[in-house]
Amino acid sequence: MAFFVAAVLSGLSETALSAGSKPRQFKGSRLHYYTQLDIRSPGISTAFLRPINTTFSRNFGAGTLFALNITREVASTSKLLGSVRGYTVETSYLGFPDSWLLEVAFVEYDDGKYNGTLQLQGLAQQSLTELAITGGSGSFRGAKGYLVVTQVVDSLPTRTFRHDLTFL
Repeated sequence: MAFFVAAVLSGLSETALSAGSKPRQFKGSRLHYYTQLDIRSPGISTAFLRPINTTFSRNFGAGTLFALNITREVASTSKLLGSVRGYTVETSYLGFPDSWLLEVAFVEYDDGKYNGTLQLQGLAQQSLTELAITGGSGSFRGAKGYLVVTQVVDSLPTRTFRHDLTFL
């Protein structure tokens, strides 16, 4: 029993040491990266939540899970910086092109200099998507600000978006 307790405590101390190491704090006010959305990708699940009543409210209530890579440049083959994962829920009664989506996302970012996570939430629209940065960890500990999404490539089945982050 003593060996088991010592092994557990040894593992906990290693975890505490690695958790205590501080990554370089991000001091800038702006950051950007790109995401590539391939509608054929297994990183998209439109079966997360089904619409509530399509005869009355189009896709209201429909939910989509997503997991996308983030890259340094527009090309999906450029340096991989991490991923963005989350979900959207359709919140408008009108449907496309007037879709309004509640989006909640989690970004894992590591460019070799900065390493951490960001939490995002807000309203995604066809015309403008601006999400709040509601927190972060690692290099982005306690982050606040906003993210603006711009579509830069629309060549189905792939769409590429630029994410411009502004930290307050």
